[in-house]
Amino acid sequence: MKRLPYGGFVGDVIKTIEILPAQRDDLHKLAALIHESWLAVYRGIIADDYLNSMSLEERYKRFVERFEGDRTHFYQLLVEGKLTGAAVFGKSSTDGFEQDGEISAIYLREDRIGKGYGHLFFTAIEQVLQADGFTHFVLSLLPENTRAYRFYLAHGYEEVKHSVLKLGDRDYPVVVMRKQA
Repeated sequence: MKRLPYGGFVGDVIKTIEILPAQRDDLHKLAALIHESWLAVYRGIIADDYLNSMSLEERYKRFVERFEGDRTHFYQLLVEGKLTGAAVFGKSSTDGFEQDGEISAIYLREDRIGKGYGHLFFTAIEQVLQADGFTHFVLSLLPENTRAYRFYLAHGYEEVKHSVLKLGDRDYPVVVMRKQA
């Protein structure tokens, strides 16, 4: 895994930005950022009883299992040394797209959204997947997450499949999006 350093303009201010692989010791911080982001993004979309039942420690435990399996990348975005974004990606497990690279999760701190960090981080993640030999990228999202949906469209992704995700006792529509590297 390689470190991807960036420095440049974000808004009107020069920031030191680093995009780098997470180490095992970083996984709890990444799990916490993704957990908090998930709760914020999906409040009002996913039933509160399900969101309230989610456990940071269970998410962290799953991250450790995936990390030790060595099939998944965990990356972090640091701005001025502070954890600002987290991403989980690797070989796809989406039915029909098993040969693609898959972005399983990518989240930024809420106060950093809309400032250019997401584009920079997302583009770097795609570069890592491409370096891994993937010629197509796939991701899934709930269509009611309209901000993410618009972001992925702007990055060249197209809808290729619709499915359903069961969370708790409810089914939610899912859109699978894909793009060629």
